[in-house]
Amino acid sequence: MSKEDGSVELSRETSIRRDAQGTWYHDGDPVTNTAVARAFDAWVDIAEDGRCILHNSVNWAYVEIDGPPIFIHRAWTVSQGLELKLSDGQLELLDMDTVYRDVGGRLYCRVREGRLLAGFTRQAMLDLIPILDGDEQHMYLCVGGWHEIKLHL
Repeated sequence: MSKEDGSVELSRETSIRRDAQGTWYHDGDPVTNTAVARAFDAWVDIAEDGRCILHNSVNWAYVEIDGPPIFIHRAWTVSQGLELKLSDGQLELLDMDTVYRDVGGRLYCRVREGRLLAGFTRQAMLDLIPILDGDEQHMYLCVGGWHEIKLHL
């Protein structure tokens, strides 16, 4: 947007959006370049005002994200606990104190030192089957002992 003096006013607002399934869009069109989509996944963060942003070493901009900012694509046991493969390409150990489930049974936890919410994908949930137990009202995860997964409404 141009100002009266001819200078350009810059904005950190964008038309970049990610849906709840993880597909990125720009100006309403799907981002089909996989390298760009992977870069966006790696740049997801939260601004000081609590809004979602894409942040790299050069700049940052606001984006709209439906669902959790980070997805957990895979999960497996290691000697230190449960290791998670995140949608940003990073590996991180699960913090059991942050795990909860929604009424549909989907699991979530906090990642990146608790800054971001992450949702387990179907594949990550399948990875947990050997260490997951429960019934209609309770769910337990065995990581260094059985832990009840709290229901979050």
